[in-house]
Parts: sequence; structure tokens; C-alpha cells
Amino acid sequence: MPNYPRRDSTPRRARRPTPPALNLSGIEAASLVKFAYFTDQAPAPGTLLYTAFRRNMPPGVKEFTVRNPVTFFYGIQQTGGLLNIQVRWISPDGVVARTSDQPMDQSREGALWTWQVDRLEKRDLAQAGVWVVELLISGHRVGRYPLLVRPAGK
Repeated sequence: MPNYPRRDSTPRRARRPTPPALNLSGIEAASLVKFAYFTDQAPAPGTLLYTAFRRNMPPGVKEFTVRNPVTFFYGIQQTGGLLNIQVRWISPDGVVARTSDQPMDQSREGALWTWQVDRLEKRDLAQAGVWVVELLISGHRVGRYPLLVRPAGK
């Protein structure tokens, strides 16, 4: 008697296709940024964050020391679609040290806004000075966020 795999009795839900990315103007894209700042305490993935009552947002940090990881934390207003988001870390000498493509699919979200993080690891944060993170949505630069990185031991 042949051994056939057992069929699952629960029907599988058809996977929804990813929607096409929204094509936004620069003004539309910029208006979506609810907040963006640096932190050393990124929330766990899937955490429901509150900005007012029961506030549990990660603390903002203005300065870091070289060779310490940095997390860029940002929230985007609900669009109901897919956003092409990019985060660029620019070193004090003006060189793009890292670029992260972070698409945000809000087509299945019911919240008013969605958050994401991008982390620069300690090995990458080797240069003291003013770093800048650029946030881009739909190819438009919607913000530049400076970060002071001090030399170790100061």
C-alpha cells in the first residue's frame, strides 16, 4: 500500500498579492512622517506602541559614542498601500555608509500609523562627528536627521 501524505483538513487561505507601490509626490510623501528619531532601545517587532495614554514609545537619544549601535526609529501615517522607503546613513565626511530599502506594506494594517527601525551596528559607527540619516519615501527625501557621535572616552 503506497504511503500518501495526509491532507490537511483546514483549507489554506489564498495569499493576497502584494499591492503595487504608491506613487506619491514629494509633498504627499513628506506629510506621512509622524515621527523619526534615534534611540538605543528599539521596540520588539510587532509591539503595539502608544503615543499618548499608556505611552510606551522608545526614548529618544541625541548623542552616541563611536562603536555603539544606533537605531533610527520612525513612524509613518496609514496609507492603506505599499510604500517604498529607503534609509541612508551618511558619515561625517559625506559618504553614504549604508543604504537600507525598507518597503512598508500597510494594505493589511488597521492602525493609524506603522513604525519601523533601521539599525547601524557598532562596527559601522566608527567615525566621530555629525552623522546624518536621510529618510526617503517614493524616492523623495522627506527628512534629514543629524546624529552627534562622540569619540570613545569623552
